[in-house]
Amino acid sequence: MKQLSPFLGFSGRVIVAHFLTYFCMGLVFYLTGLNVLVYYEQHAEPLVTAFFRPTSSLLVMAGPFFQLLRGGIFALVLYPFRSVFLEKKWGWLYLWGIFLGLAVFAPSSAAPGSIEGFVYTNFPISFHLIYLPEIVIQTLAFAGLVVFWEHYNVKKLTIPLVVVFVLILLVNAPVLF
Repeated sequence: MKQLSPFLGFSGRVIVAHFLTYFCMGLVFYLTGLNVLVYYEQHAEPLVTAFFRPTSSLLVMAGPFFQLLRGGIFALVLYPFRSVFLEKKWGWLYLWGIFLGLAVFAPSSAAPGSIEGFVYTNFPISFHLIYLPEIVIQTLAFAGLVVFWEHYNVKKLTIPLVVVFVLILLVNAPVLF
């Protein structure tokens, strides 16, 4: 169990950091109307509205809860490579670069904003460009928070982050029921 403790602590911090940055960036972009789903609900593009669920969909509203699983996957994948971004002077930049390269610009799918998305989808260029700011800023916030939290894993930081995390989960829990 002692050998599992560092992994569990790292995983918890990665899950909370991903969830909070995902939720906060999503909320900011949603409220400003700059979220890609909100934008295209307001500026109907048949191709996009046929492809994406509306923000009123229960699955979309429950989306933040799926980020717990996604954050866990990130933790599993990042754990063996943590020295690359935790022991270097510009570690947050290394971690952000990993996400920009593998998850944003060159994922293995035709995701919006990616090279594959530009090539293999019929989405307008504007769709790809509107999508990018939210995900680029969120991955930057995630990388910075993970590295900062790993370096300064103190109660003064951990307690408020975990409290906000739990409060967001509790406030959004009715969506699941």
